Amino acid sequence: MASLDTNCLLRWILGDLPDQQRRVEQLLRTEESLVVEDIVLIEVVFVLERSAGLRRRTIQDCLHAIMSESVHMERSIWNQTMEIWVKHPKLSVVDVFLAVKAESQQDTPVYTFDAKMLSQLSATAPVPA
Repeated sequence: MASLDTNCLLRWILGDLPDQQRRVEQLLRTEESLVVEDIVLIEVVFVLERSAGLRRRTIQDCLHAIMSESVHMERSIWNQTMEIWVKHPKLSVVDVFLAVKAESQQDTPVYTFDAKMLSQLSATAPVPA
């Protein structure tokens, strides 16, 4: 199964390079199925937040747009990750994703020294290392 990398998704979302955006749109229309790996989504979120300066709610909308396409990804984990991440602006998407994925796969607890993660995600799995 073919996959999309970070820069393809960023070109599609941002539309800053129209030719590349059209090429990604064509792939989304013609490829039977595409995979978007978790690490790609984490990088997309990081770039949209840090480099493009988008607000978390807007980034959540961007990820929902990706989810609405015929791509294979962990939709339920990403939906839950985005919901928590938007509500906790001091947490990184990596911390939230790690906690949500661990809980969903019953790979808990997640040991950490991250005080913010411990205080804000107590219901999702992290415990002090």
